[in-house]
Amino acid sequence: MFLAEIKEGKAVISGLEIFDLERSCRCGQAFRWQRYKRGFFGVARGCGVYAEQDGDVLTLEPCGEDRLAMWIDYFDLKRDYSAVVGMFESDERLRICLPESCGIRVFNQEPFETLISFIVSANNNIKRISGSLEAMSRLCGKRNRYDDRVFYSFPDPESIASLSIEQLLDCGTGYRAPYIKETAKAVCDGFSLEALRDTDIADARRKLLSLKGVGPKVADCVLLFSLGFSDAFPMDVWMNRAVRHLFFNGEIPSADSINDVVEKLGPLAGIAQQYIFYFARENKFGKD
Repeated sequence: MFLAEIKEGKAVISGLEIFDLERSCRCGQAFRWQRYKRGFFGVARGCGVYAEQDGDVLTLEPCGEDRLAMWIDYFDLKRDYSAVVGMFESDERLRICLPESCGIRVFNQEPFETLISFIVSANNNIKRISGSLEAMSRLCGKRNRYDDRVFYSFPDPESIASLSIEQLLDCGTGYRAPYIKETAKAVCDGFSLEALRDTDIADARRKLLSLKGVGPKVADCVLLFSLGFSDAFPMDVWMNRAVRHLFFNGEIPSADSINDVVEKLGPLAGIAQQYIFYFARENKFGKD
């Protein structure tokens, strides 16, 4: 079990096991973490923080008692990831992923920001996604400062819904601009992302799919990265190639066969997905 203390405006969390800050920030689940000094600077849940890891110690600055629990939840530090590692170690098909993926934590992000982020992510790359989210934040988020950095919180649904299509296009969102505006308006008009936590995964996915710009992958990313559905299993080019490589000897499987694989991974399928995804991306399985 880890120990968390506040020292001189910093959180010092020691005794962490199966935690790799760099892999977690680089694995494609969140787009507002950037390399800074010896760690990463990120903006999440309206707060900016500098995170640095040294062995089994994670330091977060600034952080007081009032934000400590939030960051512990955000980095998913209370979950025992040994079960995930054990599942990979016991399966010779998955064991190959561990050297490159072990230590990834699935961040518990704010649902609306996650929804907009993954709408922006469709047919896009990480640099452009991050740039669009930063541009929207600069346009109508709250301005703050840490050290020598100015940062902006992600806008609320009302702020994004009030933007014109032209303003969203100027943020680099491309054809996704009307989807972003319409989805933000739907949330303003009463579509409750938080209420999805109290439904089963099939119903939550169905409701997300009713939103503009939300396909199966975007829906599953929102479920996994912000709503606590650790059995959600987002599929894209990287994952399709990885699943074919790891489970089907390179052959193209049927949808039912893929579903069987996901079901066998069980309630931690989504966390396993991140390990497989990172391994696939690092080994360029998504490239011809």
